[in-house]
Amino acid sequence: MPLNALSCRFVSLACLSLSCLPSWLHHSITRIVRIRFALFVSIAAWLSLTAPCVHATTSMLAPLREAAFDEPLSITLLYSADDNAPLDLTLPATIRVTLTNGDIAPQPLELTREPDVSDALHLSPGQFRKVRYSAPWPAWARGEVRIDPVGFDASPTLVAINRGPREGKIVQAERAEMQAATPAQTASAAAAVTPASSTEVASPAADALMSAGRAALSRISYYEPMYFAVGHNGDTNARLQLSFKYRLLLPDDLRSKRFLDNLYFAYTQMSIWDLSAESRPFRDTSYMPQLFYYIPDTGLRSEWFTRMGIAAGIGHESNGLAGDDSRSLNTVFVRPTWEFGDLNSSHLEVSPKVYFYLGTSSNPDIADYRGYVDLLIKYGSPDGWQLATTLRKGTKHWYGSVDAQLTYPLAKLLGSSAWGGYLWVGYFNGYGEDLLDYNKRQHWMARIGYSIAR
Repeated sequence: MPLNALSCRFVSLACLSLSCLPSWLHHSITRIVRIRFALFVSIAAWLSLTAPCVHATTSMLAPLREAAFDEPLSITLLYSADDNAPLDLTLPATIRVTLTNGDIAPQPLELTREPDVSDALHLSPGQFRKVRYSAPWPAWARGEVRIDPVGFDASPTLVAINRGPREGKIVQAERAEMQAATPAQTASAAAAVTPASSTEVASPAADALMSAGRAALSRISYYEPMYFAVGHNGDTNARLQLSFKYRLLLPDDLRSKRFLDNLYFAYTQMSIWDLSAESRPFRDTSYMPQLFYYIPDTGLRSEWFTRMGIAAGIGHESNGLAGDDSRSLNTVFVRPTWEFGDLNSSHLEVSPKVYFYLGTSSNPDIADYRGYVDLLIKYGSPDGWQLATTLRKGTKHWYGSVDAQLTYPLAKLLGSSAWGGYLWVGYFNGYGEDLLDYNKRQHWMARIGYSIAR
């Protein structure tokens, strides 16, 4: 019975029992009863609203980093009772996610709960239970697929789809490794989430707009460092560089070593901007497209290096000018890369780029100043400082150059993870910082600036 109805009935009975008293006393007692009972009802209602609620924490365990296409997508939810009381839950029969690999708009996918789990779930205090949901991969799924949960405030995750012949063994090995984890490790790996409002529905128009950007960005990645920096030594100038690479084909087998499966187009543009001149002109700009075969990890292992990558292809470099200022060259190159030490900590990287000139009609003596090798040496950690130095030695005299770049994450420098990019400090000394003056020695130059990628 509602509290208001109960209070009215109680007061009515009390008034009836007091009807035999004098009227003045009857009215006084009735008023006191009404006030006190109203206060009692208010306190009881307040206590019922502020009493602690027994609830469960729902977490989503990260799926496998790599998945076989012929095995279903599996997502595991972790339910745990956080309070000192038992908890009864009703499990959903299905959950929804959206999938995209960037080439298409996010597509919804419904995953079904494993059949041997009932709808009702009972949890004792401190107990947790894993519930798995699964569904076949859609036919279009390939490459890296982004998974966005629907109905839970969980972070999206990326899964690499392997369609190659070894997919089953690879995924089984990773699954066995995950299953070997203890419950405590499993719980700590889970990302706690809270159910989102069921009325939140993604806008199809918004998905289409996001997909238009992802379609290009899914295959694009950084290539050479990207930065803008300013320095002064006799004159003031800036140096800026943009660079990206684009993967032409997404293979079925992500470990494929085939030529077309690992073919990239890259474009780099580096400019020297004269800030001392009256009109602030760009002194020279180098345009450097490349087409090359690239594998970041060949799979080769040795006692003296941790990982080896390889790149090989053709490249063009020119400054887009005419007449006596025109500079251009074409090269064929190969670039092995060896990394030494713990790749997640401070480690050494050595990467010699060996090239041969195919055409240097406008600058036939460029090898005298640039040579045939760009030796890149890096040392640092992925989340800390890094020093990258490129050394060149010409074929004549002591012609050559030193180009050193020191970077440090701004997030660490400024103490806030909201910042992206790096503090960039550079030093150049020698010949050929720009293509126009490849045969002229410039003043050494130190610059400081900002880097997007290193």
